[in-house]
Amino acid sequence: MSARSTAAGLACRLFLATCCLLATLFAWSEWRGWFFLAEPAERWLTAAVARPVDLGGRDTFALRLLGGVDLRVSRLRIGGPEWAPQPALMDAREARLKLRYTDVFRMLRGAPLRIESLVAEGLDLHLARGDDGRANWQFERTGNEPARPLLDWVQPAHVEVTQGRLVVDDAPLTLAMTANFSMRDGSERAGDARDDRGIRAIIDGRYRQSPLTATLSTGSTLPWLSGEDDVPAVPITLALKLGRAALSFDGRVQDLLTQRGLDGRYTVSGPSLAALGDALAMTLPSTPAFSLQGRLQRKPDAWQTAIDTARIGRSRLAGQFRYETGRDGLPWLGGTLNGSVLWLADLGPAVGVTEGEQSSARRNGRVLPDRHFDLPSLRAMNADVRIDIERFESGSDSLQAIAPLRGSLRLADGVLDIRDIEARLAHGWLTGRIGLDGRADIAQWHVQLRGGGLRLEEWIRQPRADGAPPYVAGRVGGRIELRGQGRSSAELLASSDGHAALVWTQGRVSHLAVEAAGIDVAQALGVMLSGDAALPVTCGVADLQVRKGRVTVAGARVDTADSTLGVDGSLSLVDERLDLVARAAPKDVSPLSLRTPVRITGRFAQPEVSLEKGPLLARLLPAAALALVNPLAALLPLIDPGDDGAKSALARCSTPSRR
Repeated sequence: MSARSTAAGLACRLFLATCCLLATLFAWSEWRGWFFLAEPAERWLTAAVARPVDLGGRDTFALRLLGGVDLRVSRLRIGGPEWAPQPALMDAREARLKLRYTDVFRMLRGAPLRIESLVAEGLDLHLARGDDGRANWQFERTGNEPARPLLDWVQPAHVEVTQGRLVVDDAPLTLAMTANFSMRDGSERAGDARDDRGIRAIIDGRYRQSPLTATLSTGSTLPWLSGEDDVPAVPITLALKLGRAALSFDGRVQDLLTQRGLDGRYTVSGPSLAALGDALAMTLPSTPAFSLQGRLQRKPDAWQTAIDTARIGRSRLAGQFRYETGRDGLPWLGGTLNGSVLWLADLGPAVGVTEGEQSSARRNGRVLPDRHFDLPSLRAMNADVRIDIERFESGSDSLQAIAPLRGSLRLADGVLDIRDIEARLAHGWLTGRIGLDGRADIAQWHVQLRGGGLRLEEWIRQPRADGAPPYVAGRVGGRIELRGQGRSSAELLASSDGHAALVWTQGRVSHLAVEAAGIDVAQALGVMLSGDAALPVTCGVADLQVRKGRVTVAGARVDTADSTLGVDGSLSLVDERLDLVARAAPKDVSPLSLRTPVRITGRFAQPEVSLEKGPLLARLLPAAALALVNPLAALLPLIDPGDDGAKSALARCSTPSRR
């Protein structure tokens, strides 16, 4: 045997021995679970994720490398970043991790780590974000590269958690909550929320200072954890109570954490829309109890909702809205509000009064709403909403509804502007604009309204027996322009300045009402006995001047073939008092006329109607003296020959309605 052959044989034996030794060492290490790699693995993972990683020590470390990486540990803990080291980001108990070598090699080249399987008996997660926007779930990159979310680093293919706990502390959202959950998912295909795949969670916490409780059920979570944009949406069912509002949602979502691709049906209810607005940091009006049903969608840059049914008190509304963050950082709401009917009483709290406060105001002798406006809420968001309501009810049985009511509501930088008002009422029209500037502590208010063609007999319901004509009929038009300032509706009116004008044409008035206004006993009794015929009205005009809340009747006249009725005086919007005098000048002769001015005084809540004593006594005392001589002569002072001046005072109305 040559020396070369001897050397080759020795080398072969050494190689075989080495292989056997290595195989024995590998087999022994596999049998012992590679416990001596626990500390090196911790150091390697710590460097990879730039976070402290704890694998529970070598005593509970069990690693299998045959056919792939199979790691079992009693604990897998990933700490927080340097600026918030406690509590830990993740703490898993009795965890098992499976990796494929191909996925490990891809990770070493910079790709996300795909986890074949991740199973844990227990899992605690703590997600925190500070006021500066830094979040503990963002992992620092090497060099100058920005931080990356956790799901950009790891992408599980199978996840199962028997008992989990998620704690969220998000300062920018003012969200603090705890969720106890379980998770099971073994398929890369979107599952069904009715089977045992997905998440089941019970949530408790606070959102924007409002208490929060919820239950959550989802389908497969794998699309959310894939880190990819083009993934199928999975089913989600949510029942939530936030403050005084309740929400139920049934739909689908692509990413639960960012709500990407959210689309589904919802129902929201609560004691007031303001309760929902408080919870969501939106400016919504105070209303009676409400219930909304519709569809909610999360777009890349906004939320969109189509409200199919909105029941607010007796109102029945609907609409389409878009909610997003504007360029100035403030929330912005846009869309269209429509519906079959809107009751003024359901908006009463929004304009400064609630039902309880109405009764309190009446007990105090006042009727104007004095509840302060929530001016800071006007500055909390911007809005541009188109209004299109089929019917607007004032709530009074005596007044006809407005049908339809249209307009545009704009809210920008604390200034509320309701413009393009277009209303149809009693075959007439009403247009105008209302504004409220809430940028300061004292609101500035202005109103400009014009109307025409309103039929009084339709607008004001006047039920009468035996088919008698309405007390008043005809077409009314006019305009009103007012400005004021204050913190409530009462203060705005009490400080208002402006002007109002009314014109009445094609009118008819009850003969009985005209005679009663002049206290004409003979003709009034005659009308009552023979029936009340409608008396044509030549015209009616009223000119009202408003200065610092005091409304002065500069001129108010109604001219009929029977009489001319005039009203003078004033009323105060400051202390809600009346001081008006109505005078009727007859155009005919009546033998029993006790015609005297009628005075209207008192407060708005309790007006008092009386006769001016002087003019009445001037007629009654001479009548009583003549009655001592001849009872028939007592009728002479009561004979009213008519006011000839009144016959030509308003013979023709020259002030037409201006539109």
